[in-house]
Amino acid sequence: MKLINLKTLSQYTPLGIDTTPYFSWMMESNEQDVLQTAYKLTVTHQDGELAWDTGKVESNCSAFINYTGSPLQSRSRYNWAVTIWDNKGNSASDESTFETAFMTNNDWNAKWAESTLPRSKSKAGFGNQPPATMFRKSFQLKEGIISARLYATCHGIYRLTVNGTRPDDREFAPEFTVYEKYLCYQTYDVTKQLQHGSNALGMYVGDGWYAGPQTVQNIKRFKPVHAVLFQLEVTYKDGSTEIICSDESVKTSYGPVMFSDLFAGEKYDANKEIPNWDKPDFDDTSWKPIAVKSYGYSNLVAQYGEPVQPVDILPAVKAYTSPKGESIIDFGQVMAGRVRINVNLPKGSEIILEHFETPDKDSNFFNNILNDAGLQGIGAGCDQKVIYVSNGQPVEYEPNFTFLGFRYIRVTSPADVRAEDFTAVVLSSKKENAGTFECSNPLINRLYENTRWSQQSNMLSIPTDCPQREKAGWTGDILIYATTALLNEDITTFLTRWLQNLACEQKSNGTVPVVVPYVKAYVKLAKLMALLKNDIGTVTSAGWGDAAVIVPYSMYQITGNTVILSNQYDSMKKWCDYIINTAKKRRGSRKIPKELDQYLWNTNFHFGEWLVPSLVKEGYSASGIKKAIESTMVYTAPIFGWYSVSTMADIAKILNKGDDEVYYSDIAAKMKHSIQNGVIDKDGNMPTELMGAYVLPIYFDLVPDKYKKQFADKLVKMIADNDGCLDTGFLGTPFLMDALCKIDRQDLAYSLLYQDKCPSWLFEVKQGATSIWESWYAFKEDGTPMPMSLNHYAFGCVDDWMFRYINGIDYLDAGFNKILIEPKPDESLHYAKRTFHSIYGEIVCNWERKDGKFLLDVTIPCNTTATIILPSGDSFDVGSGRYSYSC
Repeated sequence: MKLINLKTLSQYTPLGIDTTPYFSWMMESNEQDVLQTAYKLTVTHQDGELAWDTGKVESNCSAFINYTGSPLQSRSRYNWAVTIWDNKGNSASDESTFETAFMTNNDWNAKWAESTLPRSKSKAGFGNQPPATMFRKSFQLKEGIISARLYATCHGIYRLTVNGTRPDDREFAPEFTVYEKYLCYQTYDVTKQLQHGSNALGMYVGDGWYAGPQTVQNIKRFKPVHAVLFQLEVTYKDGSTEIICSDESVKTSYGPVMFSDLFAGEKYDANKEIPNWDKPDFDDTSWKPIAVKSYGYSNLVAQYGEPVQPVDILPAVKAYTSPKGESIIDFGQVMAGRVRINVNLPKGSEIILEHFETPDKDSNFFNNILNDAGLQGIGAGCDQKVIYVSNGQPVEYEPNFTFLGFRYIRVTSPADVRAEDFTAVVLSSKKENAGTFECSNPLINRLYENTRWSQQSNMLSIPTDCPQREKAGWTGDILIYATTALLNEDITTFLTRWLQNLACEQKSNGTVPVVVPYVKAYVKLAKLMALLKNDIGTVTSAGWGDAAVIVPYSMYQITGNTVILSNQYDSMKKWCDYIINTAKKRRGSRKIPKELDQYLWNTNFHFGEWLVPSLVKEGYSASGIKKAIESTMVYTAPIFGWYSVSTMADIAKILNKGDDEVYYSDIAAKMKHSIQNGVIDKDGNMPTELMGAYVLPIYFDLVPDKYKKQFADKLVKMIADNDGCLDTGFLGTPFLMDALCKIDRQDLAYSLLYQDKCPSWLFEVKQGATSIWESWYAFKEDGTPMPMSLNHYAFGCVDDWMFRYINGIDYLDAGFNKILIEPKPDESLHYAKRTFHSIYGEIVCNWERKDGKFLLDVTIPCNTTATIILPSGDSFDVGSGRYSYSC
């Protein structure tokens, strides 16, 4: 037996934490039925002082174990060691480290250094932004450097160099957060970059989310000016230390980035490059002094989780000339990132790259996301353009301060356009892969790959809706997709940080914005949408704000993470109390008796089911949106209100909060009763005859027994009447397949999975999709693209169902402590392979049909048990190990 994957705060050897850690590990053994029976944890400070010793704890717990030792000291390295014992008489030990950053704001000595360069107002659209700003500081160091840590952040986004080299390949630090309350700083080990004598630190700063016109936040006394804050702490061999800070000595200048914007793009003029600007021997006497500002440190938080980084490289697959004579490069895959180009042009020549997701029906350039819907400027200025101005020297160039959503680029250049000169750099927040999937149907495999690509594209700093038009943290998208996301990648730190920001944005009355961070553009959008219901100022919606409860609960279900439930508990309660109070105080418009109506959340603005295919077939329009909202919110709002409150009762039970469990269970029961007797009418009909209106009550067991057959028959008939296609939107689709299985129509669920007429998943695949579309109707019948994103992960939530039914891997206890393996494939599939890396280790389920038999191979990780059910009905209860079965 051995221990592997020791993690602190779900990270390997994190550098620079400022919160109380928790610990986890995994066991490996070549024996079967191995269970942990006890553990012992110790944490030791770098000076050898013991900070925590649990003693031997009789427990099978191996994850999310909270530190309860002595208070952690700032800027300190800690070693932690764990010994575990198993039920076979074995023991194993291993150790790891973590390092703290600033445990209190009093540890900051640095001063905010703000640019004094003239700055024009930033506006949407290419070329309407000021230049990026260079900051530098030179300093001297003694001989004998043994370690150095740099803590840095900015107003904007920055690239850091120390003596001309970057300490890592992170992008867009300090990333996208609720800046006024939660501004991240980053910790770097720069020991190897420093030298005895002269040194220089450089920070090149672009607008990013902080100062970009589409992402400006509601910050008091907001000033969209670039500023930096950094603190370098150096330790010498003789035990002495030295602190180098941002202060009055920092100098600033403009450079070759003429303007940059996360949406519009970037222009880079190589003729304005300043060689060696970030190196020690550079003469900065002509640079401008900065202004010291007192922005304080109260909002500073050590960055939790992995940074945005390059995660893949895709060479161009072809270059072609469009019917209009345009030079177009195809990378073969819709993605988020940017293009690296080899340039060899005469001095002053420009090469222009215009990024887009799909050509028009004739293979010409087409910007399918520009000014989408015209809703309060959402999508305005999304030019996705990059211009490089040559200085006459051959060079490899890649933009600095933008990322774009694209598969194709239109290239305008005085030179011949060759595919080999263009490479796509894929960007995402780096995450550990958690699963694989493959089956005998290549179209289903492509659907799975499309989901993974959309997840990668939209898990960049925050969970976004799309990587081109909005790049926004829509709460509804991640609510319906969180479970699938967790089954694909380890996104614990990623979602934790976002949920902390959700709590920052939550209002005093409990409401949660429809996007987090809640930027000004969406404040305007929310007001516009609320006007459709004469509800001025409403900023939330059922199925969106519910992310406050459902996302952390999804994390708990997939990983067993009770820490996130504890940390978000107050936020979850505030949201549920908002729902309960709103339902009680405001009467709905459907003349439901007060004793029922007071438990129905059926007032205010709601997005409803959103993007129901039959309601948006012709695209967006104000009248169409209003109709869709009014016809679907009548069932989505009451059901999702109940969903949050009933889930809150479960969470209170998990955390042993008995009074809250009783309270929310009671309210949830009354909500269910009101749905069954107020939303569902006396004849057993829903208020709107839409597919999702029947899917949701079936899935959530809200249908009274006397109407269950009626609901089932109606759902089946709706699918038949829709030519065998689905007709569910954002809030209905995640539950559609399971609802069919609940009424014993697994065959119909598989029929929907294999359907290739529009609207369907495989229609997109057969149309050549390489990612998940925002809308089922992304193209008109003649092939003309609609103004829709082709890179939204939301409808990729079907992967969750595929994993559970095709391969049969599911949890019986949270975090897969007890596992169910029950493949339920249809007859058309010949084999399927699935792996999932749970918090206990890798679960494997591979099966194939061969010579009239069903052959199953299963791997169960240590410290878990499993129930394995074959298609024949034979059942086996097993512990860890590898097993083979046939029937």
